[in-house]
Amino acid sequence: MTASSSSLTPRCLSSSPRSLGGESIMDTSEPLRKLLLKAVRDIADYQFGRDVGEKLFPESCRVQLSKRTGKPRYVYLGGDLLATIRYPDNLLALTLKGAERLREVLGEKAGRVIIREEAVEKLRKGMSPAASDLIFCSEGIRPGDEVVVEAENGRILAVGRAVVSAQTMREAGSGVIVKVRKACKT
Repeated sequence: MTASSSSLTPRCLSSSPRSLGGESIMDTSEPLRKLLLKAVRDIADYQFGRDVGEKLFPESCRVQLSKRTGKPRYVYLGGDLLATIRYPDNLLALTLKGAERLREVLGEKAGRVIIREEAVEKLRKGMSPAASDLIFCSEGIRPGDEVVVEAENGRILAVGRAVVSAQTMREAGSGVIVKVRKACKT
């Protein structure tokens, strides 16, 4: 007999919701809160490198469970959403605030794509950066990796997923290199 996903849902959740930024967060016991935070930190360690999770998501972070599945879904620091856990691959999709924290934690080691100033306006209009817009990309970027798109001056412009590897980004003359999920409007 196999366990269904509903039988794996933690049963120690309180049924009284609490509000944070208009969204319901289930009250959790302290041991469960720590367990959820550890799970999210482990995902960050896997995705971004050893010991990144604890720095990216400090003890004051809250993990919101999905109302539908009961699994960890959103990670907040204060009132700011830092990341969403994507299903079915269980990896983190960072918000712009999350990208800022990742760059603070990893510095130059973060998956970065720096684009020309001329491409910034295209990005604001909702377009994704092309290989012809590229100035620099971090070594080791693989397709599907979470990357931070920056201007030449270091300002964070967007966050998204790499479409191609770092080597292909540098060698390609055209084509989308990052699928942008969220871009700054200013």
